[in-house]
Amino acid sequence: MSIQKLDFGQPLFEMEYVENEERYFVKPKSMVINLAERSQTTIWIKGIPLLPLKGTIVEGVWLENIGRALVILDYERYDIEDPEVIARIKSSWKSLYECSGIERHKGIPYFKSPKVRVGGDTELNVCFTEAMAPSGPHRDHDRDFDEVHAQIRGFGKMQKFEENDTSTFYQEFIMAPGIVHDKFYNEKGEYPWHQYHSITRAVYMPIEIDR
Repeated sequence: MSIQKLDFGQPLFEMEYVENEERYFVKPKSMVINLAERSQTTIWIKGIPLLPLKGTIVEGVWLENIGRALVILDYERYDIEDPEVIARIKSSWKSLYECSGIERHKGIPYFKSPKVRVGGDTELNVCFTEAMAPSGPHRDHDRDFDEVHAQIRGFGKMQKFEENDTSTFYQEFIMAPGIVHDKFYNEKGEYPWHQYHSITRAVYMPIEIDR
């Protein structure tokens, strides 16, 4: 049993990683993401299930039967439209291009926090993006993992394409705070061409689980 404080979301978020706890009390309005994908452990909130790789927003309640969870405490504490907050984010986190070195990422207004590994097999980081900004279609990653994304602030969309061309769009999931989209990968870990596309200024979290 453990509760681990995480600081990778600073200066925007305080988080706790909760593992193998029978009960955990959430006091301020917070976001909870069930990370127990491999064990398929369901979290219970007043008798209602929170399934693996799904999220919710709660306040003043007990979580029960926690296998693995991320809690983003008081997730609305800072206004992501505030110029001072935006400046702190951009000075603390690296741009997408600085992280990847990929030429197509140059100029894309995404800023990424450091990554953290929890539970031995799951990597997390937080991304801030300006409004109406696509990340660019891709289907390959730098290592072999199962990935989903959680929306924390603002609104966005996860999109799928037939080819590496946005004109071949065929499906999207609208992302709002607390939403973790359905899996895009198949049993072999293969992905379609896909991208995140912000609608408003937004903050979202890639969740990467080793295969």
